[in-house]
Amino acid sequence: MSYSITPEQHKTILTKYSLPYDRLVRERERDKITSIARSTAWQLEKEGKYPARKTLGKNSCAWSLVELLHWIENPPIDCVANQPTKRRGG
Repeated sequence: MSYSITPEQHKTILTKYSLPYDRLVRERERDKITSIARSTAWQLEKEGKYPARKTLGKNSCAWSLVELLHWIENPPIDCVANQPTKRRGG
């Protein structure tokens, strides 16, 4: 199972955010956009509940900006990221 969006959803996000095209964002920007920790993103990605990273080279990767924006608007139902009261039995 992997996280993916349809071409229609892709176009909708581009239009909504007035983006001329999709682009790749690196870790620092991904962190600012989603506000979740690297380890949380990795775990959700592994479960297929978060956009997959794209490998750029031996030691670098990036994420699709449109996929991240779509994920923010449509988070997984059982995702506890950014819900502090639901984490660690709280």
